[in-house]
Amino acid sequence: MNLDKNKYLVVFSGGQDSTSCLHWAIDKVKASNPNLKVSDLKDYIKLVTFNYGQRHGIEIQAAKKIAELNKLEFDLVDIPQILRGSSSLTNKDIDLNKKKELAEFETGIANTFVPGRNMLFLTLAANFAYSYGLANIVTGVCETDFAGYYDCRNEFIKSMQVTINQALFGSDEAIEIITPLMFLNKAETVKLANDLGADCMESLAYSHTCYEGKFPPCGECHACHLRARGFKDAKIVDPLIARAEKENLLNETSCK
Repeated sequence: MNLDKNKYLVVFSGGQDSTSCLHWAIDKVKASNPNLKVSDLKDYIKLVTFNYGQRHGIEIQAAKKIAELNKLEFDLVDIPQILRGSSSLTNKDIDLNKKKELAEFETGIANTFVPGRNMLFLTLAANFAYSYGLANIVTGVCETDFAGYYDCRNEFIKSMQVTINQALFGSDEAIEIITPLMFLNKAETVKLANDLGADCMESLAYSHTCYEGKFPPCGECHACHLRARGFKDAKIVDPLIARAEKENLLNETSCK
């Protein structure tokens, strides 16, 4: 099986990190193909989005919108059995932890942890990459700013890459799992997105992060705090908040 090393499959949630990774991949493709038309990007980049019974569907809507902005198609995979566990992301009976300040959150594994999620996503992504003939799987996991998730660590990603290649090819050389954000904090991720250009920032205006599934974001869940801190520390205005303000949706209780 010959896989194209110049083509990418992006595990795409429609969130801040996966959107930044999408534009990282777009930048790589454009650098290798200077005369490439935007309409031809779909031949080099594939997106896969998972519906796994998450708390809300707004992130899937965000993924669809961002795919449309960049003239890309995406595969929406419905996982028949909702992922189990005591995660507030998949069980609406469990309250989300919400705090006024990021420092108020307890350390350790957050109750938003969905056991086996990234392991399952990467396994399914490998099937898509193999089928499409793509050598690169791009995912936005990061071990610097995370909520104690074991499946966001570089050690896990390296082990999954070996396992996937052993399962598909009996070797560890064919498919590479690329994690552009692995060792970046949120401010560095924001700066990377900004450096990737106006198209990336426009996509981020339609990305979704809030665990509550709200737009404007609630501003009190762990994900909202991390995103807000990243843009604040980077001294860059969050285009999502700018869009909400432009649409006159912000008020004194909204995330600013």
